[in-house]
Amino acid sequence: MSFKKMENLKKQLTQEEIDAIKDLQAQYNKTVFELGSVEAQLHYLLAQTESLKTEKNGILSDMNKIGDKEKELVDSLQEKYGAGNIDLASGEIAPL
Repeated sequence: MSFKKMENLKKQLTQEEIDAIKDLQAQYNKTVFELGSVEAQLHYLLAQTESLKTEKNGILSDMNKIGDKEKELVDSLQEKYGAGNIDLASGEIAPL
């Protein structure tokens, strides 16, 4: 086919068609940007979640240590004074 015949085969888009394509491209680009933004937020939230889980585990460990110390103190006091109820205001122990 000659160059002249190929030149005649070209078609021209209307301005409306060009604008429609450009609009779709802009919408797509905006959507991709929004997706990236959401993904970045999720990444940040997951990092925060992991940090909070680590902090929570430390607090739970502290609670367990406090519980162990409490049990040791109760056992020690019961051995010394016997079982009873303690009045912290007066320091008295009322036997059960």
